[in-house]
Amino acid sequence: MSAAFEPGPQLDEQLSALIDSYPDAIKNPFALYQYMLSLGEPYRLGDTVVVSRMDDVRKILWDHKNYSNRAHVVGSRPEAFRARLRPHEQRAFDELSAFELLMVSRTDGEQHERLKAIVQRAFKPQAIATLEGLVDVYTRQLFDEMVASGATDITAAVTRSLPVMMICSLMNVPYAEAPLIQGWSSRIGKNRAQGVVEDMMDAHDALMEFRDYVREKIEQLRLDPQATNLVSTLMGASDEERLSEDELVAMVLILLFAGADTTKALLGNGTHVFLSNPDQWRLFAADPHGMIGTATDELIRYISPIQTLWRVTTAPVRIRDMELEAATTVLLLTGASNRDPAVFEDPDRFDIAREDSRRNVSFGFGTHFCLGTHLAQMECRAYFSELATRFPDIKLAQHPDSVTFGGNIQFRTVTALEVALGRERSREPADA
Repeated sequence: MSAAFEPGPQLDEQLSALIDSYPDAIKNPFALYQYMLSLGEPYRLGDTVVVSRMDDVRKILWDHKNYSNRAHVVGSRPEAFRARLRPHEQRAFDELSAFELLMVSRTDGEQHERLKAIVQRAFKPQAIATLEGLVDVYTRQLFDEMVASGATDITAAVTRSLPVMMICSLMNVPYAEAPLIQGWSSRIGKNRAQGVVEDMMDAHDALMEFRDYVREKIEQLRLDPQATNLVSTLMGASDEERLSEDELVAMVLILLFAGADTTKALLGNGTHVFLSNPDQWRLFAADPHGMIGTATDELIRYISPIQTLWRVTTAPVRIRDMELEAATTVLLLTGASNRDPAVFEDPDRFDIAREDSRRNVSFGFGTHFCLGTHLAQMECRAYFSELATRFPDIKLAQHPDSVTFGGNIQFRTVTALEVALGRERSREPADA
C-alpha cells in the first residue's frame, strides 16, 4: 500500500481534499477507498469519524436511534465550521440549516415518516407507469437529436439532459428553464460537505433564488385546479398531511437532488465505465434486454452514484474499538463500502454478470432509503437499453484517463465524454 496513505497528516490531507471536492481527489477516489477499507476500522479525521466497511455502514444506517440524519445541521463538524464564520456568514449558515431541517432526507422519527408518506403518494403505480412511458420517449428523442446534430459529447447531448427533462415533467416546468434549475442544484450541491465558506455562501444565495422560483410555481398551480404534476399532488394532501410552503420548497429541492443529480452520475459515469470495459459492453450489447437487470445493479454498485452519506451520533456509541461521544459527525464512505472485499469478490472489477450487486448501499439502507431510487433505475434501464440496441458499436473517442470529473463528494459526475456512436442499428418494426 502506498506510503501516501499512511495514517497521519498525509492521509488527513487526502481525505480533506476528497471531502472538500477537489477535482483531483474526486476524479479517482478508489485507491483511497481501498486503503480506508484495509484499515479495518473507523478513522478519526479531526471533528469527523470516517467509516468505510460495509457491515459498519449498514449498522449505522439501520440504527436511527443512535445516529441522526441531521448531520449537516448539528454535531461536531457543522458546529466547528459555524464557529469559524463571521456574523453575516453565521446568519447565512443558520438560514441554510433551518431549511435543511425541513428536508425529508434530513429528518428523523415521526417527522421523517410523515414527510416520506406524503412524497410516496406521488410515486404510486399509475404515476410510475406514466413516467416509464415518458422516459422511453425522451431517451429516443435525445439520441435522435444527437445523431441529427452530429454531437460527440454524450453527456451534454443525453446523460445530463434526460434526468432534468424528467424532473421538469414532474414539476410541469418548461424545459427552457432547465439551465436555471441545474445551476441552482449545482451551487447548492457544492455545500454538501460544509467545509468551504465561499461554497456555503453561494449555496445560501442559490437557495434563496430557488425558493422564490418554487414559490412562484406554487402560486401558478393554485390558480390551476386541473394541474396533475408532482408539485400539485404534494399540494393536494389532506389537512393533517399538508406540507407547509417551506416544506414544499424543501421537498421539491430534495427530489431534484434525488431524481436529477443521482441519475446524471449514474448515466454519465456508467457510460464511461462501460466503454472503458469493452468486454462488458460487448456482453451487454449482445443481449441488452436480458442483461439490463444485473447490469443496472452492477452499475449502481460499481459507480455508487451517491458516494457518501452523513450521520451524527445522538448518544455515546462504539464502532469496533472506537468510542464516539454524542454529537460526533460520522462520514459514511458508501463508495468504499460498495467495494468492500469482505462482501464482494474482486470488488474493483466491473462485472455485469455479478449476482450479488444488489447488496450495495448506494441509495442508503433502512428507513432513509433514497426517494429517487426507482426513478434512477428506470432511467438507467431506458438509457442503456436504447444505447445498446441502437449503437452497439459505440466507442470512446478519447483516452479513458483523460476524462474529467466534477460535482462534489456526494455526487461525483463525469463532466464530458467524447464518443463515436458507430453504425446505427435499424429499429425493428413495432409488431415484430
